[in-house]
Amino acid sequence: MKQGTNITTMKHAVLLLLFIFLFISFNDVLVAAEENGSEAGTENEVISEMLKGVEDTMVQHKKRKKTLEELVRKPLTEAQEKLLRQLLQQTGTLDEILSSAPYLAYLKTEVGKEYKDFPAYVAAIPTPKQKTEMLFSLKKMLPPKTKAEALSLSTDYYFKLRSLSVKEPDILAEPNMLIQFQTKHLMQPLMAVYPATELFAHMSELTQIATVTNLEGLMHTEVFHDVWQVHLKKYGSSEGLLRSAITTPAEFALVRSFFQDTAAFEKWIQGPLETEKESEGENGS
Repeated sequence: MKQGTNITTMKHAVLLLLFIFLFISFNDVLVAAEENGSEAGTENEVISEMLKGVEDTMVQHKKRKKTLEELVRKPLTEAQEKLLRQLLQQTGTLDEILSSAPYLAYLKTEVGKEYKDFPAYVAAIPTPKQKTEMLFSLKKMLPPKTKAEALSLSTDYYFKLRSLSVKEPDILAEPNMLIQFQTKHLMQPLMAVYPATELFAHMSELTQIATVTNLEGLMHTEVFHDVWQVHLKKYGSSEGLLRSAITTPAEFALVRSFFQDTAAFEKWIQGPLETEKESEGENGS
């Protein structure tokens, strides 16, 4: 039931995004196009192209989500099981256990860089490698003509959205908050990349950039949260957290970086993604 709610929320976010593009920006773009001699009949073609692009994006999104879920739900390998047994013998806080030699050695092979301890890795998040990997991941999903600056802005927005969706879960249920955030951190910067004379020709591309970036950010938060929650329910707090840190080290550290301590991080994993709304009776006098 909860999973369905989150998927619906993501779709609503995309529809809100499209509404903003069409309502706030499209009129200005049309005016600029008319001033530069563009044909009025092109409006319908652009709108059709935009909607077709979003439709295709949603189809591909469902496939990517299924692939990601299958990937992160795979059982531990023999080597990972051995590492887990080693870590379960360690004592101390989660950060201290993940700062032990066995995990740091594993982390180095997984992320390609050595860190003095786990908090140092968390402090470096998102790392240049993570940003680069996300940029190229978005590039594969977007039109080949997408500008490099637009890809960079989309990557930055992706990590901002990941942080906000965890720190401010109300944003998933408050359209105004989401609209303001997307407008400030994604749409306005994106539209500044293209000269006014080019915007009309790139509206479909811009919409696909925004749609893909929003869906990817919200999907990753949802999928990893759900898998980690299963780990904690099935194996208990200690082993569940360690399994999560082993199966998805970079993602685990990324979300851990959004919290001041591991206690708050664990509480987030154990709870629902969205803030539950109080009923009118509870709010009433």
